[in-house]
Amino acid sequence: MRDLSIFVSRSIVVLALSSLITACGSDAAPGQPPPPEVAVQTVDDAPVPLDLTYTARTVGSREVEVRARVGGILLKRRYEEGKPVKQGQPMFLIDPEPVRARAASARAELAVAKARLDEARRERDRVLPLFEQNAVSQSRRDEVVSGFEVAAANVAAAESNLRTAQLDLEYTDVRAPISGLTSREVLSEGSLVSTDQTSSLLTRIVQVDPLYVEFAVPESEASLIRNELASGRDAINVKLLLEGDEEYAESAKLNFVDNAVELESGTVRVRAVLANPEARLIPGQFVRAKVEGVTLANVLSIPRKAVMSGPQGRFVYLVDKDNKVEIRPVQVGRNMGNNIMVTQGLAAGERYIVEGVLKVQPGIVVNAVSADAQAKQAESKAKPATEEAA
Repeated sequence: MRDLSIFVSRSIVVLALSSLITACGSDAAPGQPPPPEVAVQTVDDAPVPLDLTYTARTVGSREVEVRARVGGILLKRRYEEGKPVKQGQPMFLIDPEPVRARAASARAELAVAKARLDEARRERDRVLPLFEQNAVSQSRRDEVVSGFEVAAANVAAAESNLRTAQLDLEYTDVRAPISGLTSREVLSEGSLVSTDQTSSLLTRIVQVDPLYVEFAVPESEASLIRNELASGRDAINVKLLLEGDEEYAESAKLNFVDNAVELESGTVRVRAVLANPEARLIPGQFVRAKVEGVTLANVLSIPRKAVMSGPQGRFVYLVDKDNKVEIRPVQVGRNMGNNIMVTQGLAAGERYIVEGVLKVQPGIVVNAVSADAQAKQAESKAKPATEEAA
């Protein structure tokens, strides 16, 4: 009887220990892991602004050659080389004395022609009444009329010669045809100037306010720029980046797209006009032109880090309304800074993963957090740490 009691007691102890061990084992079993957290963004179908930057060169809006219009000895240069001049400002003086002599001779010839005209008029006025009285012949009448007409023509020719000589006298004072910056003189004082093509050039003037900015763009992008100009909206702005990526304060206005593609390069010439009152930029400088205001309405733009590459091509991880991950193949276009164009595969309103792609696979459920909210949360965490360090 005593042995039976001991056996029962031992059995109860064993059962209690087994229950305890089972309970402990069930508490130690790991539960389901929480879904991974990913940052998502929503596809936006707003027009995508294009980042169009080209190598450009500045060009004077007007460039003229100052040439001599009358021959002679160059007596004086009356401008400072490389400095600005105003339209009409004296620049060179060609020896005027030979031209003055020609003008005086032409004036004397005109006086002689007028005297002969007066004589011919008196002769005509004397003969015509006699002809009406049949006192002179028809041939005599025709002779005096023709003499008067020839004398009148000689006066007109003499007046023209005098006017030519007077113009030549004015041309000895060479003046600036436009306002702008001058170049060095081509011929110095004492040189013989002629009116032929090779020895009539005296200097050059380039107008730098406004200044042109010219650059070449691919044919496809030229059509986008041309359509934007034809839309009637505000002029397209062009930001200029100088040496060292310094941005010029004023924006240029794009105002011209060429109507033909250059056969050698396959590009189209484009021009913008820039206000340059202080002549800070001069013709011939190389700059970078950043065209602003050109958009595309039929493409989407997403961060480049959201686009993955696989054996089948490019794809994006999407998160559906149930927070499940799926793969979506996409077609991509050109890069735009940190973004890339998506031309096919995405629709407005869909959510795609931008952070945490290494933690996901198709079909799993994730904890989708807005990328903007995640960035603000990280910024709020970093701010106290920065203040504490300070």
